[in-house]
Amino acid sequence: MKHTLLIPETGKLKPMMKKAIIYLHGFNSASLNLDGELLISKEKLLVLQSYCLQKDIVFYTPNVDYRNFEGIIEDMLIQWNQYLDQSYAVVFMGSSMGGFASEYLAMKTGCKAIMINPAIKPSELLPQFTGVTENFETGQPYQWELNDCEQYKKYEYELENSFQLIDRTILLDMADELINSKNTLSLYKEKSTVVTYNGGSHSFEHIKQALPVIDRQIFN
Repeated sequence: MKHTLLIPETGKLKPMMKKAIIYLHGFNSASLNLDGELLISKEKLLVLQSYCLQKDIVFYTPNVDYRNFEGIIEDMLIQWNQYLDQSYAVVFMGSSMGGFASEYLAMKTGCKAIMINPAIKPSELLPQFTGVTENFETGQPYQWELNDCEQYKKYEYELENSFQLIDRTILLDMADELINSKNTLSLYKEKSTVVTYNGGSHSFEHIKQALPVIDRQIFN
């Protein structure tokens, strides 16, 4: 499906810029199985993949390792530049830690961000997972240690002290059992578009209901 824009002065139609979503999963999670295929067990991914196919949007959702946040940022900026060279408008999107990463990438690039139940202070949130020894989704072994949490203080500071205006849309399940959604709402309500859903969980159970909001952020 190709999207067009009506030009009022001429009444003619011209193609709109192509769209791409760079989506980042949360901590100790994954988007792809060990064969590089989309994880069919994750409703968010399946719904977004179907939406992107319908709307002719490129959907890029790699597996990332949050022990190396600097590497994630470098890789995603390279991917963003490649899409830019191909005339794509990119929206960064992510869940939990992917939401934090999306906000940071939006600050760096001037792109839009869609943040789902985002982590706000990873350096304070993640120490509880010290001792994790394998990826929850893929079963791949790895070790999460306290110094892996400390790296995030630098990025939190950058975000807190940045004067860059960020076009953010934040999607919150208010019954998030891991992150206090009321605190997130209070922090962002004056500087972002925040859409809340009753109930749900940290996994976010309202992705289908959120599609109109996502669509507006991508195409407006």
